[in-house]
Amino acid sequence: MLRLSWLISMGISLFGVMIIQHFFTMKPDKTANAGNLGALGIALVAPFILLSLFITYRFFVENSRHARDHMMRMIYFVFGIALLVVLVFYANGYKDDVLTQLGGGPNTPGSQIYGFPVLNEYTNNIFINFYTFGIIHTISALLGAIIGIVRPAKQAEVEEQ
Repeated sequence: MLRLSWLISMGISLFGVMIIQHFFTMKPDKTANAGNLGALGIALVAPFILLSLFITYRFFVENSRHARDHMMRMIYFVFGIALLVVLVFYANGYKDDVLTQLGGGPNTPGSQIYGFPVLNEYTNNIFINFYTFGIIHTISALLGAIIGIVRPAKQAEVEEQ
């Protein structure tokens, strides 16, 4: 049951993040008069993302606690670290691509966003996208796996299940 609730919450929150990312890719000159559409999406999706982070943490705590094989516990941990490294690498590349398209960062004279704060209507999609979704959920899963490794289930709990 925990696996099903984890998959459902991941799907709902990922769908919400993808919709927010779509709103963030709309040109600011079309939406600037009406405000930032992505901010409205964040307000609606934030509870689902927080719930998804909690369920991800809980799922990996329970799985790593009840794994009888120590090797399986380590596989969770090593895979999580590898996934985190890959996601950070791609997120950094995505950030560089967006800033290159804008002609440089907010501190670069001559860029399209010179003088703007770091988080603005041109750079919103750097901070809220698939990669950051993956990074925060991977960190949540890693924390859960570490807690499950450090504090495994007691023998009485394992026998009850």
